[in-house]
Amino acid sequence: MTVNANPPRQARWDGWRRCAVIGTVTLVPTSVLAWVYVLSTYAFSRCLTYGEQCDPDSSGLLPLAWWAFWGSAAAGLLAIVLPARWQAMTWLRPALAVTQLLLQLVTFTAVVAAA
Repeated sequence: MTVNANPPRQARWDGWRRCAVIGTVTLVPTSVLAWVYVLSTYAFSRCLTYGEQCDPDSSGLLPLAWWAFWGSAAAGLLAIVLPARWQAMTWLRPALAVTQLLLQLVTFTAVVAAA
């Protein structure tokens, strides 16, 4: 009696899918952490406390952070849900996972740089 050591390709979770899950799960906490830092800076705290020196997004980076956040979420979700039986997933899932992580980094960097 032989036991099949390798489950079918559809049943396995490859490393790229795990990477996409980790990136997607940490996207919101990473963004919240960036915003906590930004809101604790001197300029933003004066704006929140006294309503003074309120010039949100003088750098123009917040639209970039917005689009990078949603692009990261979309790339991560696509990398998770697309079926492994598709031949294109051998190269598409790694590309989506890397794109998701890079866009998450862009989101964090753009929010922090807006401070």
